Amino acid sequence: MNIDMVTEHIFDFEWRPLQNYLRDRDIAIPPFAADQESRSDALYNWIVSKGYSGKEGLNLGTYYHISDYGVIGLALLCAENVGDILKVIKAYAKLFNRDIANVDVKPRENYEVEIHISVNFKPEWNDASRQFHVNVIASATYKLIMDLLGNDFPISALTVPVHGADKTIYEGFFSLPVKHEGSDIIFSFPAHQLNRTLATAHPAVFQSALNMAGESFNALLEVEMGGLRQRIELFLESIPDQYPSLVTTAKYLCMNERTVRRRLADEGCTYRQIVDKARKERAIALLLNSSIPVDRISDILGYSETASFRHAFRRWTGQSTTEFRNSFH
Repeated sequence: MNIDMVTEHIFDFEWRPLQNYLRDRDIAIPPFAADQESRSDALYNWIVSKGYSGKEGLNLGTYYHISDYGVIGLALLCAENVGDILKVIKAYAKLFNRDIANVDVKPRENYEVEIHISVNFKPEWNDASRQFHVNVIASATYKLIMDLLGNDFPISALTVPVHGADKTIYEGFFSLPVKHEGSDIIFSFPAHQLNRTLATAHPAVFQSALNMAGESFNALLEVEMGGLRQRIELFLESIPDQYPSLVTTAKYLCMNERTVRRRLADEGCTYRQIVDKARKERAIALLLNSSIPVDRISDILGYSETASFRHAFRRWTGQSTTEFRNSFH
């Protein structure tokens, strides 16, 4: 199967709500070129470009249902409490909407917490399009919260960064005090609600759904980044010392060890080879650019014995660490 088709199938979560929104308004869905972005991205951008009112953006958000989010939605439904829901949403924000830059949870005074949603905009969007987009995300998030936690969940305030808008429209729609300021969409609620248990909590299904969601997320990242090997290389570059085991790296990738081995074999390499290459590159950089003792470099690279590091370095370069350092000074 074509990888683009697989990716579209996994991540085109928005197609159904967008389709239903247009169907209820008797608006025909236009054809899209095969080389365009995913169907839902193309359709959403087409809707935004039509110049509908900001209120229509709020209405579109109500068409997003928990069932539209696939395995992510299943994980959210089966999470133990609100805190776990927010962790899943934060980790997988880009699966919900590719125009969301970040989701963050921040403690505030008076025993409150805030969910901050940072929004990306297309360069070609005008102010009306930006307002529409912000309203869709605010409304869809509110709908998701209500679907998961019930209409009695005590959201105390909402910030929608649409300046100069009619405040009464928003307060009437959300039945909440609404501010129009800043650059983030912000939902505020009492901090003790983070421990609120879901009636639908199911730990076993939650873990299974997260595993499936992790694989989907990894599939997207691999398409964007050029393969699992490159993902692992970038991960290892971000670690200051003591390269992790395959088991630890697999957990980071939300994959099992056997799957990582198989996928790397398909790319013609092993995890040991990737770590070996990372160690070589870091060893050379440390020897060239610092006065760190060789035994300390050995520790940084995760060798239990300095002799093992010296042996590996000679294998990599044909020189001892001392010869290599001296040749550049």
